[in-house]
Amino acid sequence: MIKVLGIDPGNYSTGFSILIGKGNNFKVEHSGTIKSRKRPDNLQNIFNSLQEIIDNHSPDEIALEAAFYGKNPQSLIRLGEVRGIILLISSINNIQLFEYTPQQVKNAITGYGWSKKEEVSLMVEKILGVKTQTHDEADAIAVAFCHLLSRGK
Repeated sequence: MIKVLGIDPGNYSTGFSILIGKGNNFKVEHSGTIKSRKRPDNLQNIFNSLQEIIDNHSPDEIALEAAFYGKNPQSLIRLGEVRGIILLISSINNIQLFEYTPQQVKNAITGYGWSKKEEVSLMVEKILGVKTQTHDEADAIAVAFCHLLSRGK
């Protein structure tokens, strides 16, 4: 069994999940959303929250959804700051990090790389039996699921 911390990074809403899996058996141990309001406090909040999750759940690996370019360059810069926090926490805790594009994640969970967020949430519920509170939480579970599928464990 391998335990993965799945992360869907966001400036003010970062989804996370702890997914345990081997073969065709998957179990969501913990999931949720880290909410933040203002900068730079949001970066410290994300760091502290992820560190607490790592301390409490001891994941073997981290799976991260890769950044993609949207319409607003400023948002991409902010997302880069959040990703920097995640890379730092991976390094500090000596946990190997793997990245997946949004298309890879969506393809793994729905079978179609251009699925909508609602479809990802629906398939997370259907495949893993978890009702999520936010799309960020569902995306984080899907990222971890994608990782476990790609690892073949």
